[in-house]
Amino acid sequence: MCHHYLLVPKNNTIRNDRVNVTLVPFPYPGSVLYNRAFFDSKAFLEWFDPQKMDIDFVFCHQPELLYNIEGTLHVARIAPTLKKLAFFHWVDCPQSIPIGDYPEGFWRLIEAVSLSDKAFFHGQQAIEYLRTNFKKPKVVNGLNDEELNKKITWMPTSIVPLPEKSEPFPLPMQKDKDGRETKIPMKILVFNHRWNNTTGIARLISYTEKLDRDKYLVWITDKDAKQPKAGSPAPSWMKVANLPNGRQYRYLLENAYATLTFVDDYATWNLAVMDGLSVGTPGLVYEHPVMPEIIGKDYPLYFKTKDEFNKQLDFIDDDVRLLMSQWILPNHDKVFEENVLQAMKDNIHVMKEEPKATRSWLYHILKLGGDGYKRHLLANTHPNLFASNSWERVRCWCMEQGVLDDPNSKYTRLWVPDDAKKHIQDLIDEYGIQDLPTVRDPDFIIETQKKFQEFFG
Repeated sequence: MCHHYLLVPKNNTIRNDRVNVTLVPFPYPGSVLYNRAFFDSKAFLEWFDPQKMDIDFVFCHQPELLYNIEGTLHVARIAPTLKKLAFFHWVDCPQSIPIGDYPEGFWRLIEAVSLSDKAFFHGQQAIEYLRTNFKKPKVVNGLNDEELNKKITWMPTSIVPLPEKSEPFPLPMQKDKDGRETKIPMKILVFNHRWNNTTGIARLISYTEKLDRDKYLVWITDKDAKQPKAGSPAPSWMKVANLPNGRQYRYLLENAYATLTFVDDYATWNLAVMDGLSVGTPGLVYEHPVMPEIIGKDYPLYFKTKDEFNKQLDFIDDDVRLLMSQWILPNHDKVFEENVLQAMKDNIHVMKEEPKATRSWLYHILKLGGDGYKRHLLANTHPNLFASNSWERVRCWCMEQGVLDDPNSKYTRLWVPDDAKKHIQDLIDEYGIQDLPTVRDPDFIIETQKKFQEFFG
């Protein structure tokens, strides 16, 4: 178990009820481009106190900023034992650049891979996107696959489970040749993706515009499809409606004829394609290179052309529905979790030699009992030193001897469990340390979580 410091936007709705998590409101830039190019080191250093806190791992979800972050932590003198895991939720490449003169951000991604101890990508398709940046000559041309493969691992992600129970609501019925409503439900085709070009809306319209509208209804769940910020709105013959809660969304999926996935452009992962499959509803899926990594290579309802789409649509019968009701999605989250834990185990800092002041730390940790906060320890061993590269090493060495760091404390609090006390005392006795005065820093105050949250207020 670890203690986590999360740098979060000032205005957020992240739940704040976990004892081993400290939310730190941080002044992120509002601009998307600026946010990927600037890290407010000054604001971070105003909050972070190296005399009170330690950081073993950086989980960087904006890899473009990893150099900035590592530089900031060097200033705080805590970088010598620091390990860095970079998580790539996107890849800058020709396919993902929104406009022609957009800065080539992929250089920062490659830099982050190089700086990181482990780099997480959704899957192999993300690496292929990264590789496309070198189709044209560059100052540095190409990826070193041998070194790259030493760095990378995978972070496939699962969907958040839908509510266990659905909430019924009226669904539209088919109409007869005279336009009168029958008691036969419409064959609802749910498009539960964002309404933009990368999700294949042009192909969606082209493939479905000739369907019998008395029988089929294309349901768009993105409410912004009526008035998108960019591009054309959904045609009037499509139903655009975002449901008020997850229970009704589940009911819609359970009673849909099929879900539709037309992702035909840049995509390193997709969650929406799994929603319908998770409740046993058939999903017609455009054959995009990333999809086999998500739902499996042997998935039976891929299509590549309009003819194949129409055949798959007609192919949905009771046997197909039975097959889909038994379809098991890969446990992506389990793979991701195992990969993160393995990366941490493989990269945790290991001391090669004993630093100075370690035995004194052990002595005062024992004397302080459960009050072995880092600030108290430094008041005894380094009372006049503001920051030092050695403190991280001292703490690591002490923990290798059996000292523990309280994961539920926002500040470093070292203590010795009963089964390690004899060994720790023996280490102290080797140096003949005894009868030293142990003090507590009177200025050290344990701020409340509220105080932490108001820091940047």
